[in-house]
Amino acid sequence: MDYSFFILIISIFASRFIQLNAFRTLKDEDKGKVLSKNIMQLSQVSMVITIVLIVAFYLLVSKYPDKLTAIAATFFVALIAQRVIVYLFTRKRMTDNGVPSAYTNKYFLSWLVTTVGVALFIVLFMQQFNHALAK
Repeated sequence: MDYSFFILIISIFASRFIQLNAFRTLKDEDKGKVLSKNIMQLSQVSMVITIVLIVAFYLLVSKYPDKLTAIAATFFVALIAQRVIVYLFTRKRMTDNGVPSAYTNKYFLSWLVTTVGVALFIVLFMQQFNHALAK
């Protein structure tokens, strides 16, 4: 496994660790607000879309290495846009549900860790792929 995937996996696990730690600090009555159906669905859909986009990116780059720059730029923009849109919706739902700001701030940190991991994955994967093509 190359290090771009390693960084992606670490960022996802670090993000989940941050969220779990933040969740443990919530009062019992606030935990239900975070686990509400609408927030959980957004989180699940976001993770599935992110994984599908990453797999599609990897497959397209493998199949069309001559179009690496266009594919990478498109996927980079798509992933960042998806991450920002889902974050904004989730934050709005958390605010509407009355989730404490301490948790919301940790959620942002968690989101940021995953987003940086996804961005680094694309950049590092492109570098490794370009290096492999140059050989």
